[in-house]
Amino acid sequence: MTHYSNDDDKKAAVLDRRTFFIGTASALALGTTACGGGGGSSAGVPQAAGVAVLPQPAASDAGQLPAAAPAAQPAAAAPAAVPERQPASVTGVFKHPGLLVTEPDFARIRELIKTGQQPWTDWYKKLCADKFSILETRPYPLAGVYRQDGSKNNLYVDIWRAWSLALRWKLSGDDRFADKAAEFLDAWADTLKEIGTVPPGSTAHDDHTFILMAGMQGHQFAQIGEILRTYPGWPRDKLKRFQDMLMTVCAPISSWFLSEGRMGSHANWDMASMVGAMAIGIFCDNAELYRLACDSYAANNRGKLRNFGNGSALHGVYYMHPGHFGQWEESGRDQGHATLGMSLGGDVMEMAWNQGDDLYGLYNNRFLSAAEYVARTNLQDENGKPYVMPYVLEQNPTAPHTSQWTEVAFGPTPDGKYIGFGRNCWEPMFNHYVNRLGIAAPNVARMVPYCEAKYGGSSDDIWWPTLIHRRVPYAGPMKPPSGLTGYLNDGRVLLSWWGSVGATSYVVQCGSSASGPFTTVATVAADQLLTYTDAPSSGTWFYQVIAQGPGAPGTGSNIVRVAVPGELGFRMPLDGASGLVPTGTLLRPDGTTTVVEGKLVDGVTWGEGRNKDKAPMFDGKSSGIQLPAGLFSNLDDFTVSIWAYANGYRWDTCILFAGTDANSALGIAPQAGRGGLRFGIFGATGNDARALEGPSALPTRRWVHVAYTQEGTTGRLYLDGVEVANADYMTLTPRQVGDQVAFLGRNWAHPAFNGRLQDFRIYVGALSAVEIAALAKSD
Repeated sequence: MTHYSNDDDKKAAVLDRRTFFIGTASALALGTTACGGGGGSSAGVPQAAGVAVLPQPAASDAGQLPAAAPAAQPAAAAPAAVPERQPASVTGVFKHPGLLVTEPDFARIRELIKTGQQPWTDWYKKLCADKFSILETRPYPLAGVYRQDGSKNNLYVDIWRAWSLALRWKLSGDDRFADKAAEFLDAWADTLKEIGTVPPGSTAHDDHTFILMAGMQGHQFAQIGEILRTYPGWPRDKLKRFQDMLMTVCAPISSWFLSEGRMGSHANWDMASMVGAMAIGIFCDNAELYRLACDSYAANNRGKLRNFGNGSALHGVYYMHPGHFGQWEESGRDQGHATLGMSLGGDVMEMAWNQGDDLYGLYNNRFLSAAEYVARTNLQDENGKPYVMPYVLEQNPTAPHTSQWTEVAFGPTPDGKYIGFGRNCWEPMFNHYVNRLGIAAPNVARMVPYCEAKYGGSSDDIWWPTLIHRRVPYAGPMKPPSGLTGYLNDGRVLLSWWGSVGATSYVVQCGSSASGPFTTVATVAADQLLTYTDAPSSGTWFYQVIAQGPGAPGTGSNIVRVAVPGELGFRMPLDGASGLVPTGTLLRPDGTTTVVEGKLVDGVTWGEGRNKDKAPMFDGKSSGIQLPAGLFSNLDDFTVSIWAYANGYRWDTCILFAGTDANSALGIAPQAGRGGLRFGIFGATGNDARALEGPSALPTRRWVHVAYTQEGTTGRLYLDGVEVANADYMTLTPRQVGDQVAFLGRNWAHPAFNGRLQDFRIYVGALSAVEIAALAKSD
C-alpha cells in the first residue's frame, strides 16, 4: 500500500480497466574544465495521567520574561527522514492525540512554560487572559449553520471558545476548562444537523461555500475533540456522539468534493476539504477518509484514472520556477486567499506527519516551494517595495473560464503601501522545515515574526499557532544542501536546490564524473534565490552544491547528471521483437539504462510494421498502450518522435497522451483545432493550453514521421522531417504537468487512434532540424 515519504514520491501503478471520465483531454484535440561556461547566472493514543499543573497567570501579569534557553528537544530528523513507525496511510491505525498537537508536544510546551521560556510563556499568558478562554460562558448551538447569514458566527465563536478552553486544560491540568470545552462539543453534537450556504427558503444566491465551512470548521471541531478524548471526564458515549455528528454533517461534504476532482474552483476549496477529511478521519479513526485526504494532496490515483483538483500538490503549485520557487494557484488572485492555502496546507502536512506520513517532503518539498513563493510575495525588499515575482500565465479556474492571470496579485494596505498579508499561517512550515529538519526557508522565516506580531485570530485558521507549533531553533549540525535538481533548459543546465540552516553561501561544482574531481563554477549567497544556470560545453556533466559557513559539513548535496546538448532518454521500438509485451529502454538519472514494460490495454493487436516487422494496431475505440510513469518527469527541453500509420481518425483522438490527470497533460493529436496536426500542453483543464498546429492533418494510409521539439519556450512541430509549425510561447514543459498517466494511441477519455504506431522516442533536449530530418529518413 502506498505511503508517503521522500523516497516514495512517484508510484508507477498499472491502470485497471475502468470507466473513463469525459474530461478535458479534448484540449489536445482542439573535458572537466569546460564546466561553468560564460552563460552562467544565479538569482538570488489517550494519555490523561501526568498532566502537569501550571499556574494560571492573571490578565495583568505581562512583565518581561527571560529569553528562552535551549530546551531538550527530539533529535532533528534528516531532510529525507520520516517519522519512525509505520504510517497511518499503510496501517489504517492512528496515534492519539495525533492531529496538530501530540502528547509529546504538549509535554514539551508545558515544560517550556514552566521554565519561563519565550515565546511560549507569553503566548500562554495571552491565552489565559483571552475572553474566549474564560469559564463564564456557554455554547449557542444551532440546528443549521449557513455561511451567508449570521448563524455562522455562533459556530465560529463557539469553536474559538472550545479550542481555547481545551488548550487551557491541557496546559494547566485544571479540569474545569476541560468540562467547559466538553460542554460546547456536547451541545453542538446534540443540535447541529446541517451546514449550508443559505438557509432553507432563501432566494439568495448559493455560491456553495458551505463546502469551505464543512471542511474548515469540521477540521477545527475535530482538533478540539482530539484533545478532549484524553480527558477521562468526557464520557465515551459523548465522544462517540460528537464523532457521529462530524461524520454525518461535515465529512460527507468534504469526501464528496475531493472525490470529484474538480478544477473549476480554487486550490483553497480542495485544501479546506482535505484538512476537514484528514482531521475528521484521524479523530474518528476512519482510515478511508484519511487516505482520501492524503491521496488528494499527493494526486495518487492508486491505479485508477481519476482527476484531482487545484489543491493537489501538482496542481496547487502550478509552475516550478528556478530556485524551487512554486507558483501557487491562488497567487494571481489575492494574498488573503494565497495565504489561506498556506494555513490549510500547513495543517494538512503537520497532521499527516504526526501520523507517520510525510506529505511535507513529497515531490521534493513541493509545499515548501509554494510557501517560499507566497511568503516572498508578502515581503518587502530593502526599499520597502514588493519583490518582483516570477509568474507564468495561469487560468482563473472560476466560471466561465475566460480570464487569465498574468502576474501576482499584490494587495495594498489602507495606507496605500504594498505590504504583506498578516495571516499567521507560517508556524507549521517554519517549525517543520527549519527547526525540525534544518532546511533553510528564508522567506517563511521572515514572515514568522512579522505575522506573530500582528496575530488576531480568524475563523479560517487554528488559533494560537505560535503556542502550539513553535519549536526551539534548530541546533543540530548544519545539513548539506538537499533536493538538487538539474534540467536542460533553453540549451543550458538549470540547477536548483534547498539550502541549509546556518549557511552563508553555496559553492556550485561541476565535474565529468560522479566521483569527481569537481571544479567550482559559482558561489551563490544564502540570501539569494538558490539557483544557478550553467553553460558548459558539449558533454555529460555532474553537479553538486556545498554549503559554506560556520560548522558547514563540507559534504555536498546529492549529485545530478546532465548531458549537453541532450541524449536519448527512452526508446520503445514497438516492432514485436520482444513478444506481445511492448518494452523500452529507459535512461536512469545516473546514466545507466534499464528495460521497462508497457501494457497493452483494451484490444491492441499486432499487425504489419514499417520494415517487415510488427506494429501495434489500435482499434479506434478504446485500445492503447499504457506507458510507465516517470518518462517525462525530468524534462524541460525535450523531443518526442514517433512513426504513425493512420487508417483515419476523429478530431478528438490522440497519438500520445501524458499527464498527472485529464486536467494537466501534454499530447499529440492527428487532427485537432483548425483541422491540423497538433501538439498541446496544459496545466489547468486545457483553458491554459499552449499549442501549435500544422496546416494539415496527419496523412492517412501511409507511414509518416511525427516529431515535436521544445527548447526553452520555443516549440517546433515536424511532419516527415519538415517543420510545419512553431511557437515561442510554450512556457509549460513535461515536468511541470506530470506524467503518472501516459498512453500511446489514446488519451484520457476519447476514442483511440485508428492505426499503427512504431519507434516511440523521448530525447532529453531539443533535436535540431537536421537531426529530425535524419530520424524521418531512418528505417
